[in-house]
Amino acid sequence: MAILFSLSVGLQVNDPDPIRWMVLYAAAGIAIAMLPYWRPAAIASLAIGIVSAVWGGYLEHEVFRVLKFSDLFMKMNEKGGAVEVGREAGGLIIVAVAMIGGAAFRWTRS
Repeated sequence: MAILFSLSVGLQVNDPDPIRWMVLYAAAGIAIAMLPYWRPAAIASLAIGIVSAVWGGYLEHEVFRVLKFSDLFMKMNEKGGAVEVGREAGGLIIVAVAMIGGAAFRWTRS
């Protein structure tokens, strides 16, 4: 996941608002890479996961009635900006699951 989050940082260059997405994916990549080696990284992972879950839930709420799941694989201009927001929400949910799951797994290990 650390490698995938690091690749996501580079993919954000073409985004209309790249800085906040780059920071989020970079923080997630660093935190998940540190989990096996440094127990306090679980706290950072949990914080990133909670922020991502809340942010993703907010974005999902914005497009809930506008999009179907299959719309996320269409061209963006077919549904306007809702497709981009839906994809962003999906990315945030992936980050949230990885971070919260990683933190929980780390806390159960010595």
